[in-house]
Amino acid sequence: MKNRFIMCFILFLFLISLGIIPLEHANIQKEQVIIQQYSTYLMQNGNYLNYTVVSGVEDKILYSNVSQIVINYNKTTYLLKPLGLVYYNNSIINVTIIGEKLKIYSGIPQLIKAILYTPGLQEVIWAGYLSKPAFISAYAYVNGTGTLELQYLNGSSTYSLNVSIGTNLKLSVPLIGLNYTMLTFNSYRQITISTELPIPYRSFENISDFYISMSSFFNNTLLPSMVWKSSNITAVEFFGIDGTIAGFLEVNGPRLLILKNLNAEYYTPKYVITTTINNMTIILGIGNNSVESTDNIAFSYFVDVSKQIGLLFSIENTSSVFLAFNNGSVYDIQISYPKNISVSNITIQNTVFLAEKIIVSLNSSISLIPITPKYNYTFFILKELPNGSILFVNETDFFMRNNTLYIVASRPSETYYIVYSNHPLLTTTQTNQALIPYGASNLVLIAGIVVILLAIASIVAIRKRRL
Repeated sequence: MKNRFIMCFILFLFLISLGIIPLEHANIQKEQVIIQQYSTYLMQNGNYLNYTVVSGVEDKILYSNVSQIVINYNKTTYLLKPLGLVYYNNSIINVTIIGEKLKIYSGIPQLIKAILYTPGLQEVIWAGYLSKPAFISAYAYVNGTGTLELQYLNGSSTYSLNVSIGTNLKLSVPLIGLNYTMLTFNSYRQITISTELPIPYRSFENISDFYISMSSFFNNTLLPSMVWKSSNITAVEFFGIDGTIAGFLEVNGPRLLILKNLNAEYYTPKYVITTTINNMTIILGIGNNSVESTDNIAFSYFVDVSKQIGLLFSIENTSSVFLAFNNGSVYDIQISYPKNISVSNITIQNTVFLAEKIIVSLNSSISLIPITPKYNYTFFILKELPNGSILFVNETDFFMRNNTLYIVASRPSETYYIVYSNHPLLTTTQTNQALIPYGASNLVLIAGIVVILLAIASIVAIRKRRL
């Protein structure tokens, strides 16, 4: 029995060493790398055409301990001889998209290249040679919609068809037929590329001539993005919750590179806001409980201001706090520090609670009040209006961050109470009592006692007269 246990343990270790037993990659950066590149060369050689395709395609899931990937490129050369004119009648062209791949069926032969035009980008997604009707599959980035240019060899020239994604067509096309022989197919070269998500281009966003902030599709999800363009390179960064990089795209001539951060969280926002902060254009994608942004969000919190839900947020490396509403308006929120904080009592429905009274002078119509609570108790917030009435503050209008309480305050209220709900001081027997500060409650109690004493005195006086 002991020997069997030892043998099983050794076998377990052996399987781990071979990688047969999968190990969990907890808290490890996980990303998908897709790279695709096609280059084509067409030359006439007497009565023949030499058509050469150099291609490299890779799709891998990698972890943070892998920083490079090797791409193998192959070269295929076709020898083609033009023949007579051929009519391809009622030929089907079908284009669909599944994930990152476009599925193309061409009922017309002699297809040599597929070029995708999607908003802001042009990508060579496939190159080769179809000698007969066939399916092809290619990686592609589609920014919502797109049109394919299908290039067919027509003698020594090309014939192009433009087809929208999702299209199913029947076409009749005349082409000069070709007789072909595949001459060679061999390994061409290897290229090593970095698989690390790049340092965010937004680090250079002060160079405003080179980037555009906009919303772009990523995995069929509309995300805040930054688009960078140079002479023949287009790069797009996609941002998820709190400004984390969800993905990166680069189209460099015929090469397509897609990096996906598989740890990133993102969603389709309920509404998108474009604003300018510190002379930088920022996109905010706002959802139910979080925000996506082209800039790093230090913190965010949803508040209810005048019955309108807004997003309170700040950006890393800045001291400013902003409030954004779904109508697109964004406000710079001022910090208003308390002028006076004192320990007080307050009566709520016949119970006297320990409280802290905060008096503040608001710097603007909407301000943020930072306070460090004196006691580590459960609490709620009240505000006092100029007419003396007291109201509960919505739980959405205050929050704790780094042991500091922040109250979203609006005029005209400039007096607030932190009421420690698990620390009652006294329970009275009165009923139907409104929210009244404890000092005023004492006055009411004294007045009541005086009334009772007067009533007793009146009764005594009446009895004396009867006697």
